[in-house]
Amino acid sequence: KQTLKATLENLHQELGNTPSVDEDTRILLQQLDSDIRQVVKGSEPDDPVYAALAERVQELSLKFAAKNPKIAIVIRELGLILERMGV
Repeated sequence: KQTLKATLENLHQELGNTPSVDEDTRILLQQLDSDIRQVVKGSEPDDPVYAALAERVQELSLKFAAKNPKIAIVIRELGLILERMGV
């Protein structure tokens, strides 16, 4: 969980340094952050938020791959951590 928290903080930092992120993408990232925090607090595996989380992380990573590789790397790292947690 500590690694996940550090990765989320890193993502926030990268986003803060990236003025080119459009509002819709920012909203998606904020929702993802909120959902990850919900899962970490103990969301059950049958919760729809839990089930779709890994897929959403992958989609966001692909969205950033061309525009901002640094953010894409952090999001991929986040996905790997969630995967290791069984999400």
